Amino acid sequence: MPIRPDLRKLYPDNWSEITDRIRFERAGGNCERCGAQHGQPHPETGKVEYLSTAHLDHDPTNNAEENLAALCRICHNRNDSKNRAANRKHNAYRDAGQLRLME
Repeated sequence: MPIRPDLRKLYPDNWSEITDRIRFERAGGNCERCGAQHGQPHPETGKVEYLSTAHLDHDPTNNAEENLAALCRICHNRNDSKNRAANRKHNAYRDAGQLRLME
């Protein structure tokens, strides 16, 4: 998954080296959850899959080996879904001027 421009500054300068190592050296080009192969049709969708490196705790500053995983798009979205839902709820309260209710 591409890095959002507003979060890019949180990633280390050598992120491309880190993500290549995780996806291709450690994971061997396979999703570490479902086994989908980079550059091959995904077993569920049939679409060509490309791996990305996920931060399991959703913190782009935590690049510890155990916090990173090579995931296909489907598994990466599943990993991030609860966090994205919480962010949407937080932003809705913020935009409505009711953020204090969430604290």
